[in-house]
Amino acid sequence: MGSIFNSQFKRTFELAKMATKIGLKELSSGDIQSRIEQAKILTETLGNLRGAAMKAGQLLSLDLDDYFPPEAIQILSQLQNQAFDSPELDLTQVLKDELNQDQLRQLQNINYKPFAAASMGQVYKASVANNPVVIKAQYPHLEQSIENDVKALKRLMSTLCLLTGRNMNLEHLFIEIEEVLRQEVNYLNEARALSKFSELFESHDWNHARIRTPKPLLHLSTNKVLCLTYEQGLTLKEWIDTRPPLEKREIIAKALLELYVMEFFVWGFVQTDPNPGNFLIRQTPDLEVVALDFGASRHYPADFRRNYIELLHAIRSPSPGKIVQKAIEFGLLDSRESEEAKTVFVALLKLGMSPFFQDSDSRKFNFKNDQFVKENARLSRQLVQSLKYSPPPHKLIFLHRKLGGMFAALRKLEVELDLSEYWNKIETADILS
Repeated sequence: MGSIFNSQFKRTFELAKMATKIGLKELSSGDIQSRIEQAKILTETLGNLRGAAMKAGQLLSLDLDDYFPPEAIQILSQLQNQAFDSPELDLTQVLKDELNQDQLRQLQNINYKPFAAASMGQVYKASVANNPVVIKAQYPHLEQSIENDVKALKRLMSTLCLLTGRNMNLEHLFIEIEEVLRQEVNYLNEARALSKFSELFESHDWNHARIRTPKPLLHLSTNKVLCLTYEQGLTLKEWIDTRPPLEKREIIAKALLELYVMEFFVWGFVQTDPNPGNFLIRQTPDLEVVALDFGASRHYPADFRRNYIELLHAIRSPSPGKIVQKAIEFGLLDSRESEEAKTVFVALLKLGMSPFFQDSDSRKFNFKNDQFVKENARLSRQLVQSLKYSPPPHKLIFLHRKLGGMFAALRKLEVELDLSEYWNKIETADILS
């Protein structure tokens, strides 16, 4: 049996079968149970295919939150956490194919059982010169599956749009997704991004907790093998499970917010993977954050960031028309949308900005505020049901998935913060080209 990544016919057939099943469920019923069954079909198929199909599905599932009910989203969220010990990845063979004899001799004490796995590859422990390292190895034939998987998923999403009465141009969205997937399967891109972030982090004077990164071992890395230093620490969830005091949770929360402001508004270089598992916490003796996994790092030009800040300023305007016009110019909204859709759109944007401008005496926003989350979900569902022409904004899909992950992490930290200082940082950001 050939590799699932190398069989384009099999992958296309499985995705087509998934589209047919989801379409039949749509036609047969529009109730909650139908949506739950659709989510199960989507999750099982993409999870089994792994690779580009699963990674693209992870991206899309974040933008389908308002299409499916909460019960179905719980199933879809499994795509964000699925990991596999794949028998199709033979680490010995991958290393033999990618490294020469001198490089292989430098790798010692290799543990051939992966300690972490994801949609694109698996991670193993080893050592170099008696220092612990990790080896990230890519699934075989992955690059060849990308174009086919993206085309098949694009057809699937176009079908779903038609079934739900939408006329959206998804071309730019899937061009963006394919570009990021191709970037992620070249581990040398990740090594270069890691080196760049390491330089930026080291040169920045952090106000709360210092943020560090692993160091790539470029002389032992290729397009399909990434070798980097092993960094100890607790995952964010593990650290929270130790029940740290509020003071320490606030330090970590503020550090993560500072990181986001610096990444996007100042540096224009963002690690866009929203997985909270990409952050390790350690105390040595002060609190430190170790940021991991830079395969999905994206550059955002200075002009784009300035326009984004202008959009944020517009959202504070009392004029809905001004907000809508700015959103249309920025590519967030199609001018053909109904007045109802535009009204809901403005309400959703204003709600999203409200944590920065609290009216209460404390001026603090409670990230555990369930009412905020429920209202956001309600408006989002209402907007998605109202939109007919506006696809997910391709320029912002990766940035906003990072924002979503950041908000989820702050909710888990159960903090209340005055966010006005971060708005001030955004307004006064020294935007680098």
